[in-house]
Order: sequence, then C-alpha cells, then structure tokens
Amino acid sequence: MRWNLSNIYTSFDSDDFKNDLQRLESELGLLLNWMDTNFEDTSDAVEKIEYVVNKLNETSLLSGRLYSYASLTLSANANDTIAAKYVDIIRSKLVALSLVRTKFKKFLKEVDVDFDRVDSQVVRLHSFPLREFRILAEHMLSEKEERLISLMRLTGGNAWNSLYEKTTSNLICDVEMHGEVKKLPLMRVRNMAYDKDGEVRKTAYHAELKACESVSDVIAQSLNSIKGEFLTEVNLRGYTSPLEPMLFENRISEETFHAMMDAVKESMPKLRMYMKKKAQILGYNSGLPWYEMFAPIGGYDRQWTFDEARAFVVEKLSNFSKELGQFIDNAFEKQWIDAEVRQGKRGGAFCSSIKAIKESRVLMSFDGTLDNVLTIAHELGHAFHNFCLKDETPLNSATPATLAETASIFNETLLLNKIISEVRTEDEKLALLDKQLSDYVQLTIDIYSRFLFESKVFEERQSGPLSVEELKEIMLNAQKETYGDGLDENYLHPYMWVVKPHYYSPTFHFYNFPYTFGMLFGLGVYAVKDEPGFYEKYKQLLSSTGKGTAEEVASSIGIDITKKDFWKSSLSIVENAAEQFLNVKE
Repeated sequence: MRWNLSNIYTSFDSDDFKNDLQRLESELGLLLNWMDTNFEDTSDAVEKIEYVVNKLNETSLLSGRLYSYASLTLSANANDTIAAKYVDIIRSKLVALSLVRTKFKKFLKEVDVDFDRVDSQVVRLHSFPLREFRILAEHMLSEKEERLISLMRLTGGNAWNSLYEKTTSNLICDVEMHGEVKKLPLMRVRNMAYDKDGEVRKTAYHAELKACESVSDVIAQSLNSIKGEFLTEVNLRGYTSPLEPMLFENRISEETFHAMMDAVKESMPKLRMYMKKKAQILGYNSGLPWYEMFAPIGGYDRQWTFDEARAFVVEKLSNFSKELGQFIDNAFEKQWIDAEVRQGKRGGAFCSSIKAIKESRVLMSFDGTLDNVLTIAHELGHAFHNFCLKDETPLNSATPATLAETASIFNETLLLNKIISEVRTEDEKLALLDKQLSDYVQLTIDIYSRFLFESKVFEERQSGPLSVEELKEIMLNAQKETYGDGLDENYLHPYMWVVKPHYYSPTFHFYNFPYTFGMLFGLGVYAVKDEPGFYEKYKQLLSSTGKGTAEEVASSIGIDITKKDFWKSSLSIVENAAEQFLNVKE
C-alpha cells in the first residue's frame, strides 16, 4: 500500500497549494509588521498576547499542512526533485515564523502578566506554552542574530540533513545470495536481520557494513557539521551543555532524567543474561554476534500479507477498545499508510500529524514479519495520540518526544502480550518472549549506547571534526560498555551512526533517550490499564501532553517520574520477561 496525500493537496501545481504558499508568506509578513508596531511598548499586553496566540495557531496549521505535503512526498521518494525544491522553499518561508516566535518571546519576557489569572480565556488556555516561551526567552539572542541563525541553518544543518537522507535512501548493498550478487536498498538489507536463515543474516550484516563504509566519509561530514553547528548555538545561547536544552524541549527535569538512566543501567545485567542465553540457543559461546540480535528462535514463524496484518491488528486491539480498533481500521481504509518496500524511500518508520485536516500518515517498509505487524500497531498508536489531540490548538498540541511514545508503546505492548497469551507451545512462547526482549534491549541498552556515543561526539567535536575511524571507535566503545558480555565484541556495529537518521536533526539532539522514557512510561501506564475508568483517563492523558511538563502529565494519573522507584517498577516488567525467557524449556 502507498499512502494517499490527495486530501492534503492534490499536487504542487494545484491552486490550493500555490494559494496557501502565497498566503503563508503574506500572513507572516503582516504579522511581523503588526508586531513591529504593537510591540514598541507593553500597553494592552493581554490583548496583544491573545492576538499573537490566535495568529500563531492559524499560521501553524497552514505551514504544517504545506510542509507535511512536501516532506511526506519527499520521504516516499527521496529522488523527487520537485518535492525537495518545495521542502526548501517552505523551510525558507518558515524563517519568518521563527522570527515571529522570537519577537513574541522577547515581548513576553518584558511584560508582567500572570497568564493563569488574566481575563482572556485564550491566554489562560495557553498558559503553559506561554510560560515556556518566557523561559526560552532567557536564552534568546538579538532578533538579527536569531534571523541569521534561521537563515544559515537552511544551507547548514538542514542541507546536511538532506544530504544524509538522500545518500542513505539511495544506498545500495551488494548481497551475495545462492551464488548470485543482488543489489538491494539498505533498508531491505537491514530487514534481513530478521530472516530465518542464519547465512542470510550474516551476509546481510557484512553487506550493510561494506555499504556503510562506502558512504562513511560523506555521512561523517554531515554528522560533524550538524553537531558542530549545534555546539556553536549552545555556546551562543548560554547553555551549560548540549543536553540542557534537550531536557527542556523534552519537558523533563535533570532529576527525572538521571533517575531513569540510573534505573536502566541497573537493569542491564538481567538483559545481558537473556542475550547470552539466546547466544547459547543459537550455538555461540562468546555472546551474540550483532547480526544475530534479531534472529528468530523458537517456533513462531507466522508471516502476514498486508491485508492479514490489518485484520489482525484491528481484531486484537478492538478487544481492548472498540473505538481504538475502529480508528485503526479507518486508517487503513483511508490509505494513511505507505508500507511498500522500494528504492528511494526513506528508511525507518514514522507517523506524521497533519493537524489542519485532523489526520495522520504512517511510513514504514512492510515485508510480512511479526516486527512489521508490531510496527503498524506502534505507529498507529502515534496516530491515535494525534486523534486525541485533534481538537487542541497547535500551541497546546506540541508534545515532547518523551510523552509522544506513550500511545505507541501502549499499543505495541498490548498487541504483543495478547499474542503471547494465546500461544499453545513453549516453542512459540520462547519466540515471542525473544521478540519482546529484543525490543526491550533496543529501547534500553542500545539507546543507552547511543546516548553515550552522542555525548562523546559532542565532547570531542569541540576540539574539531572527528574522522570516520574516530566515530567508529566511539560507537564501538559505547556498545562494549552497555552490551558487555551479552554481545560478541568481535561482531559489533561500528557504523550505527550511519544507519540511524536520528543523529542528523539540526535542531533536535539526543533524540534517542526519549524512546527509553516512552517505553518505560508506556509500560507504567499499561500496568494500570485494568483499573476502573482507565480508558477515559488514558485519552485525557493523551490529550493533555502538550499542556504540561512530563512530570505534570504523569502526576495526572498518580505517577511520580522523578523517583527511581517508578522506573524500576516499569523495568521489573522487562526483567520479568527476561526471567520467563531464561526459564522456558528449549
């Protein structure tokens, strides 16, 4: 299936697209002129704040619709030069929106207004994002400098990110199978890690490393440039470290962050035991080789067609909530999903909200595995979260990555646990527990390794660009420190920084730890799913993720995420799965 984008716009040549593009530029220009006149003094501050809040919501809907259409078209085909052109054009126009926000933050810093107690309902309803704007104003530069940063990013970080995406989307691997060399897209080869045939997994691993090596110089340049640019900005804004603004953007405190990461570190030995047991089952004595981490074991080898996957996910999640099941079925019916495997398509999987039409779109590469089916549930969990936010304004919908994983992890956990509960043999249970635990390893140990990698890259990048060999060494050291004896250190993955797109966002760094947060927070929410009135409280939680810190949102359902005890309780679910795996008879 390919997704249908026609109700966003029918084409780049359509009158709707062209008119909206022109209207965006006009609206932003008018708003900037209004600000220049009305922000000269702080009189009638509440009325001015209300006016800008309304205009920001309007322009956010418009710009989001335009950018979604262009970026989704490009994600589906990295070689679409027209889409690439319009992505750049829209980004250039969004510089004005960035300037609007800059002027607004500066104004909010200068006025003495208690957003929660004013007469304006609009201002009161947006008190949380307004307080955030005021805090961000403390790290603002002058308007000219802010504009310069936004403009330079177009040919800086954004351009390097585009180069990364185009390079990896078109990367072809030479894979020798049955005496024949096949040229396959990188994402297709990475999916071979789940193949039943051990030789296929091993061959794909070596082909992937060789392909990564062929583009490593270009990708290293992209990484160095993006991280170097951010370090410059961090220093200019007066942050103490690259992590500080990311914690604020993720709306978690340093106390919460360290409580979570310390708990994760303490849980690693149990997961390493699982990995060593899996290695023994597969016939290895020195831990798992990297290419065997996702090797299927046990007897659960079901394959799905896309239509079968649809029916399966809808049926199982409908058992929890008919509304959730109907929502997911509707996403298939309206062709929100691009699942076809093809060259030129962006790797990975994601869900994008198009708030202007109150819909979402999901991109993934489907080849019939259990992992693919769980990915559908995961990404449509994001879409359900967007659905719960559909009536909130854009300013009140901006959800941090930490909370954005709640519904996706909930969906995925719900589906997999239902599957595990229905198996009839120990062999099937072994296979499904392995699947669950391999995901847990990725979301705890592997993400911890990525955090260590990125932290070290930032530290070393301050002294100058890092070479390919230096990046490889940093990655290998991070993997050894976290995976320990769970992996065979002779078969690690020195090029994980090449295949993971998360490192290449010019504005969002340390992308990965929010996934750990999301998984563990999602497990914590899942643990109380059988309590009376849970479903309505769950939807209310999802609809509030743009209107409070992670700590505040969590407290709405009685969870204190600043304490290690919460994270350990969520990780106990992970450790229990590992214990079950260790005790399953082979």
